Parts: sequence; C-alpha cells; structure tokens
Amino acid sequence: MRPAIYEEKKNPFSISALPPMGIIQLRAFIKKHDLFSILTGITIFLFFFELGGRSFEVRDTRRFAEIALEMLQSGNWLILYKHDEIYMNKPHMFMWLIALFSSIGHHVTPLTARLPSAIAGIASILATFCFIGKFSSKRTAFIAGVILATTQRYFWYGRTSLPDMLFTTFIMLALYSFYLGYKQKPVFYIGLHFFTFLAILTKGPLAIIFIFGTIAVFLILQRNLRAMKGMKWRWGIILLLTMTGLYFAFILKVGFEPFIATIKREFLTRVNSPINHGEPFYYYLVTLWTDFLPWSLFIPFAVIFAYKKWREGDDFITFSFCWTILIFVFLCTAKAKHTRYMLPLYPALSIIIASLIANTLKRPVMNFLWLQVSVRWIIFVMAGAGVILLVAVPVYLFTYSWIGIFTSLITLLVLTGVFLSLRRKTGFANASFTMCMFAAIIGWGIYIHCLTVHSKEVTFGTKLTDVIKKELGDLNGCDIRGYKLGESLWTIINLSLNANISLIKNTDELKTFLNTSEYLLPVCIIEKNTFLDIKNNLADTTLHTMDICTKKRKVTLIFRRERQTNPAAHQAWQDIEEEGNHR
Repeated sequence: MRPAIYEEKKNPFSISALPPMGIIQLRAFIKKHDLFSILTGITIFLFFFELGGRSFEVRDTRRFAEIALEMLQSGNWLILYKHDEIYMNKPHMFMWLIALFSSIGHHVTPLTARLPSAIAGIASILATFCFIGKFSSKRTAFIAGVILATTQRYFWYGRTSLPDMLFTTFIMLALYSFYLGYKQKPVFYIGLHFFTFLAILTKGPLAIIFIFGTIAVFLILQRNLRAMKGMKWRWGIILLLTMTGLYFAFILKVGFEPFIATIKREFLTRVNSPINHGEPFYYYLVTLWTDFLPWSLFIPFAVIFAYKKWREGDDFITFSFCWTILIFVFLCTAKAKHTRYMLPLYPALSIIIASLIANTLKRPVMNFLWLQVSVRWIIFVMAGAGVILLVAVPVYLFTYSWIGIFTSLITLLVLTGVFLSLRRKTGFANASFTMCMFAAIIGWGIYIHCLTVHSKEVTFGTKLTDVIKKELGDLNGCDIRGYKLGESLWTIINLSLNANISLIKNTDELKTFLNTSEYLLPVCIIEKNTFLDIKNNLADTTLHTMDICTKKRKVTLIFRRERQTNPAAHQAWQDIEEEGNHR
C-alpha cells in the first residue's frame, strides 16, 4: 500500500489567515465611502496619467519652470530671476512649489513643474465633494466632482505649469470655509483668511475681489451683513501683517518703485488698458461654450434652475449662484481676458449643474416640467455621442485596419452590455448619464495619450540631450554655450540641459570660445539658418558640426572632438567672460 500523504491545511478562521488590520480598515473605509473612493481614483487618473510625458514645448508655459530652475541654482528663494533679471510679474507661491518638488532630484522636469497644478486640481475636486456632501446628497457631490474634473479647461490647466489652478483651489477653499463658518461653526472663518492669504501669494490681490466680493453679494441677498462682524478678523489681520513683512523684505531687495510699477502693470493696467489679452466684453459669452465642454449645454438651464432655487430660499444654491455671477461679471468688465481667468468660476458652476442633474434623475416634482425634459434629452444626446466616440476611436488609432475594426466591435458590445445592465438596475436616464461620465473620463485619457505620443515626435529638448550624450559623452564634460538664440529656444535648452547656458554675441567671441576650455569640450548651439550665415567666417577645418532637426526647430551643434590646450586663448576667453559679468 502507498503511504498516505498528509498535507497540512490552514484553518481559514485562524488569526494567521486574517488580513492585516490596515487592509481591513482600508476595505471598511472604501465600503463606507465608495463614491469618494471612486472619485479619488478618477481624479488621480485624469491628472496624473502621463503627466510628465509631454515636454515643455507642447502647449505649455516654460517661464515658471525656468524661474524655479534659477532659484535652485542660485539658492535665492526670496528674489525671483529669469535670465538673470529680476522677475516680479507674479508672486512667489507657484515657483516655490515647483522648486520644492524639483529639489528632490535637483532637476526641473515637466513632471515636477506640473505637480503643483495636478495636486491642486485633485485637492479642489475632493474638497468640492466633501463640501457638497455637508449640504446635499453624496450623489450630487459625486456628479459635481466628475463634472469639474472632466470640464475641458479645468482638466487641461490641472496638467500645465501655470499658477491658475493653484489660485482657483485657494479661492475655492476660502469660499468653502466662509460658508461652513456661516452655516456651521465660526472656527471655519480662520480657513477663509488663511486661504485668502495663500491665494494672494499665488496670483496677487485679485483674490480679495473674488472672495470678499462673493461674500458681500451673498450676505446682501441674505440681508445679513451683520454676519461680517463674527468672521474672525483678528486672524485676517495677523496674516495681513505677515504678508506685509514678507513684501517689505522683498521691497528692500528690489526697490519700492519697481514693486509699485509691477502692481500697477499686473493689476490696474490689466483691468483698464491691458498690453496683452485685450478682448471685447462679450469674449467669455463666446468662449464659455467650448471651455466648459462637454457640459456646456447644461449652462442655460443651470442659470434658470439657480434663479428658481434663489426664489425658493435655497441658501446653498444661492451662494453658488452669487459666486458664479460676480466672477463672470467682473471678468467681462475687465478688458484683459483669457480662458484660464475663468477657472475660479467653474467649481460654483459645477455645483449648480450637478444639483440640476441630480434633481432631474431622481424625478422630483418641478414647477417647470420643460426644464426636466430638456435636461433629460441633453443627457441622452451626450450618452449617444459618447458611445459613438468611444467606438470610433479604435478604428482611427489603428488607421482603419482590421485590428481597429475588431476592437471597435468589441468596445460596442461591452458598452451595450454595461448600458443594459445599468438600465435594469437604475433606469434609462441614470444609465445614460453614467455613460456620459464614463465617455468623458476615457475620452480625456485617450486625448492625453495621443498628445504625449505627438510630443515625443516633435520634442526638440529631449532629442538635443540624447544627441549630446551619444556623441560627446557626459554633459558634465562639456562647456555648452549658445549663439544668438531666441528666448523661447534658449529657455527650452536650459530646461532640457538643467543649466543656464551663456549666450555668445558675435563671431569673435565664438572663435575664442571654440579654442578654449582646457578641461571641457566646447560645444556651441546655434540655429541652422544663423550657422549658414556665419559658416564661412569660422574657416576652421578642425571643427565638427551636427544638425538636430524637428518639425519646428533646426539647430546646429559646433564642437571639437578633443580638448584644446591653448593657455593664451583660454585666458582671453576668461577675460571676455569677466568683462561681461562685470557689465
């Protein structure tokens, strides 16, 4: 007989078989806060997916990243510099955060430059969910969060190195803190003053108009201006004195007159007679429809809904309506206009639209039946358009091949099955709106991936760095300069090489430089058209050249394969550099 083989069986009810307490607590939290957990996952996907995949060259602003780079290199965090000149157009907060994230690797990258905006975007959406949840249903809070996260401009500026998303988040948190203090506990008024302080440090005194203007209009409609007396003004005075001290130290460094001139140029002049971004008063009435996609069709009905709720005495919607109207009217009045200036309005508009949709989906008794019917038809149209988009995308991405057609058919079958399942459980309207949200989230993810692929094809900075490393070895072994580079190209090169390269102004300096650098290889970066103009003046057969071309930029590298050991020439170049630094 075969000997019996006994295997030790684990008791599933033993203590060792139980998951750790941390996992149990996490499961309990997710189960209790399921909508919050889902929204967190959605926002992390939307704002972090391939965040650092695009270079600085594709639809982004590079100046703040370059200022942060110079901040890291100089160690001076009080005075901002751009190309060795004092920069005072914007306050410090955003550049401080970029430099803080970049200090980990001592390199400003597209990821570290966009992290402040991405984190601010996620924080604003989750804060909106928590805020709405205190005065309305969790379902309304979830819808508002998804609408805000997938709105075209809000989604885009949460993935760029611009301070507007951070500014919007601080304004939103300040107004949320006020309403919580007004309706619940006065201790929240401290948050009002604190976040106002941070908003001013991000983009200047415009925050005061947006925040306290909204509060004043709301209290006037409530006929309760006396509530301003209990708004913890002592904390506001303390923060104001702190800010005054910071700016006083800044003024001592840069001077009083340049500081006042900057305040006048960046705030007063933009309102009355702007140098840039001047647009007619109806500019936002036109752009709002595209900026708030895919939820723009709800805007007229949301305005009617908000007016109706104000007449009924709904304080929560009234507060959001005051927030929306005040910012919109002020920005239409100001002569300087840009699509990103409207970002502080979007959280309030998302709250109103989410409340309208939530009321429509649960079929309440409305005085205006046509309003409910109109909203339902918009949902049905959006759901159909979203499904068509998701089915058509695979065919387009695979260039109409049989793989793309097969993938589209599978996508159609899956979406049909999901929709029918949701329809049985929640009804036709709820299932349609779920498909709208799903299509918006997946659609933005596909768009970002396509944009990242396009960026890699046209990126100049990455190609420049790879060529220098491949042909010349370590960047630390090269003395890299630029010859008559434009500001845009100069900035891209600085950020790509993590350096602040010097510029050569004429051919005599260029010849001297190429015959120096006893310890480093001299490398000069020059635009190809400029190189063709001065090529004959160099007349040096020992020099090597290499072209680096993308769709938008063409440059030539001029370098030597071996280091020069000419002490006289090296001394001459040092004299030129010292003279330039002295000037």
